[in-house]
Amino acid sequence: MVTLVDTSGFPVGLDIDYEGVDEVAAIQALTVEAHAFANSFRWLPPIEKLKLAFGVGPILGLFLMRFAPGGKPEDRERWVVVGDLPSMHFETDDTPTPALALRLYCAIAQDWAENVLEGRDLSDSYPVDATPTAEHARMLLDRTEFIRTELIPLAH
Repeated sequence: MVTLVDTSGFPVGLDIDYEGVDEVAAIQALTVEAHAFANSFRWLPPIEKLKLAFGVGPILGLFLMRFAPGGKPEDRERWVVVGDLPSMHFETDDTPTPALALRLYCAIAQDWAENVLEGRDLSDSYPVDATPTAEHARMLLDRTEFIRTELIPLAH
C-alpha cells in the first residue's frame, strides 16, 4: 500500500505569517505560477488538487500536486516548486515532508549547475528551464545555498 504525504499540517513554516496581507498576495501569485507550471504538462490521470506545503513569497512556493484516482498508486502525487528559481516537479517517494522535498530540489538543481560548470553532458540531469551557462549555474547554486541555509530550517 502506498502512503500519501500527510497534508494535515500544510502550510508549514516556523514564524511565517501565512495570513498577512503581503504574504497572502505573494502566495497567491506563487499559486497561480504553480498551476500554470503544473498545467503545462499533460497528466494522466488529471490533477485533482495543488496544495501549498511551504512558501515564502515571492521567493519560493512548494506545492503538493495530487492526481485524481485512476493511475498507479505510487504515481498519485508529486512535489512542485516555483518562484524566483527554475520550476521543477518530482516524486514524493523519498521526500514525505516539505523540508525533505526542498533538500531534494537543491540536490537536483546542484547536479545540473555542477554539470554545467564542469562542461558535462546534461542528458541525465533534470531538464532545468535555463540556458546552461556558467552564469545561470552560479545563480542557481547561490539560490540552492539560500534555500539550504535560510528556508529549509523554516520548513519544519
